Amino acid sequence: MTAPAREDVAALLRAGATYRTIKEQLGVGHGVISKTRTAYKIPTPRRFGPQGAELRAATERRYPQIAAMLRAEATHRQITAATGATAPTIVRIRRILRIPVPARHQRTARTIAQVLALYVEPYGDDGHARWSGPHADTQPQLSASGRVYSARREAFRAHHGRPPAGTVRASCTEPRCIAGAHLTDQTIRDEAHLDALYQDIFGDTP
Repeated sequence: MTAPAREDVAALLRAGATYRTIKEQLGVGHGVISKTRTAYKIPTPRRFGPQGAELRAATERRYPQIAAMLRAEATHRQITAATGATAPTIVRIRRILRIPVPARHQRTARTIAQVLALYVEPYGDDGHARWSGPHADTQPQLSASGRVYSARREAFRAHHGRPPAGTVRASCTEPRCIAGAHLTDQTIRDEAHLDALYQDIFGDTP
């Protein structure tokens, strides 16, 4: 036989006490508390953190530098460099504090070619290039016209004029190089292998 609903449990539930508090004060089990809530039709309270002005004040206290930089119209990249905050955190703080996005920072839809030109940075004397844009795990990620692409595959496509076959790899000494001329796909690697076999068999031909 299960224990009946209890008025003293109901009183604590109406006062907003947690199940843990009720268990500690009255020595009752979870089943009694649940049965009492149902029998007395006591709604489960919706528990939230600070809201409204309280949340804005707490955010200002916790992130004063980010708030100040947002109001000074700093870019996300500048704020991340200065504070280490991630883009989602910066966006959340902007929304909580109701700081509008400056018109000059509002993104327009870029093409793949524009994004490649923006984030592919040449370096060194051997034609290498690095990706300075966003990553998914360790893979360069390209966002353009509302879609997400592999930056490495799009760099290959832009240089070779065709989509890659299979995995795209750097053929140079820099494994993360994204220079189009240094990227190979399975087709290029197969052709290089056949050329090497031909060379081994026939040698140099006049």
